[in-house]
Amino acid sequence: MGSIGELPLTVSNPFRTRILNGQITPLLSIKHVTGNEIAMMAKMAGFHAVFIDMEHSALDMRSVAQLILACNYVGVAPVVRSPSKSHWHVSRILDAGAAAVVIPHIENIQEVKDLVHHAKYAPLGARGCTNNQPLFNFQHVPTLKQNEALNAQTMLIPMIETPCAVDLAEEIFAVDGVDGVLVGSNDLCTDLGIPGKYDDPLYLNSVIKIINAANKHGKPVGIGGIGGRLDILERWFSMGATWSLSAADGAILQNGMKQVIKNYVEISERVEKPRN
Repeated sequence: MGSIGELPLTVSNPFRTRILNGQITPLLSIKHVTGNEIAMMAKMAGFHAVFIDMEHSALDMRSVAQLILACNYVGVAPVVRSPSKSHWHVSRILDAGAAAVVIPHIENIQEVKDLVHHAKYAPLGARGCTNNQPLFNFQHVPTLKQNEALNAQTMLIPMIETPCAVDLAEEIFAVDGVDGVLVGSNDLCTDLGIPGKYDDPLYLNSVIKIINAANKHGKPVGIGGIGGRLDILERWFSMGATWSLSAADGAILQNGMKQVIKNYVEISERVEKPRN
C-alpha cells in the first residue's frame, strides 16, 4: 500500500498485476464456503485470486463483504461476480473492496456503457463517492486521489456468453472503462445450441474471435466453464488469454470426499472376509 501523501496511491491487486503481465492465473471459485478461513487456504495453496460467485450461489452481500476483507488481508485478490447488472449490486461490491467486479449476461453496448457509468468514478463514470474504504484499510483518503486510484486499479469485467455478445466483442473492448472480459463457456455453448460441446467449431471460433479482439485492444481475457479441459485452456492461453475459473470449492470438497470413500472401498475389498 502506497503513501497517501505525495507518492502515487496504489491498491494491492495481484490479479490485475498478473494478468496484465501475461501470467496465467487460475482462480478458485467460491460458492458454498463462507468462513474467512478459505482465503488463507487459497493463499497457502498458491492462488493469487479467488472468484466469489454471487450469480450461481446463495451468498449474500454481508458474507461476500467479509470474504473480500479476508482475501485482501491475506493478499489474495477478490474477484466478485455480481448477481445482476444493477448499479446497487455493482457499486456495493466495489465499495466492499473487490479487486474486480464481473457482470454476467451482456447483450448490447449500451449495457456496457451503463456499467462503466456505475462502476467508475468521474470523469469515466458517475459512481457515487464514499471514503474510508476497505481497499485503503479504512483510512481517509483525499477524494481525487482515491477515485483516480480505484478507477485505474480495480477492474470492470463484462461477460461474453451469448452469440450476440461475441459479435460485439470488438465494440465491447473499445469502451473506455472496460478492463477485460470473461468468456462464459457453458452459457455460450448453450446459446449456440451445442451445450457442453467445447470441441465444436462454433464454440472454438467464437472464443478465437473474442481473444483476437482482446489482443487488438490490449485487454485481458478470462475463460470460464471449462476448468476440466486443460487442453482447450492451454490453447486459449497460447493465444493470449491469461486467466480462468479452474477450481470450485464444492467440486474440490466432493472430489476429496469421493476419494476417501474410494480408498476405503478398496481396503474393504482386500481385507473383509465373507460371512458364512
